[in-house]
Amino acid sequence: MVMILQARALEAKVEAGLRSIDLSLRRLGLMGHLQREPGISFSALARRAGIKVQSLHPIVDAMIADGYANAEGGVGQGRAAIIRLTDRGVEALDRANALIAEFDSSEFANEERAELGVALRRIGEVWLQERLAGTKSADT
Repeated sequence: MVMILQARALEAKVEAGLRSIDLSLRRLGLMGHLQREPGISFSALARRAGIKVQSLHPIVDAMIADGYANAEGGVGQGRAAIIRLTDRGVEALDRANALIAEFDSSEFANEERAELGVALRRIGEVWLQERLAGTKSADT
């Protein structure tokens, strides 16, 4: 329970920081997927994000309106649109990652939390690799 409460408190701090640069955790996650796999389709991006395509469209539309991404193709039935980050999107993602790194440094700087930070980073890396491997096999 302590971990859940601490995670919620940190999430609120991160969300506030991201809002200051006009982003959110959801957008940050989507932008990370777009950076790792430029030209991903809406359906593959939705699977990676764990949301429905119908829920993804308004988020991507807003990212396009803000100049963070663009979508190409998709004209005609059966043709999938592909999504890419724009240069502005890459810059925003870089700013967000720097902000997250600052939060990580400040939250896990003291001795009591340093080991926890290392362990959480390792768990996160393994989880991400497993999730990416699972979604890539689902895409084929």
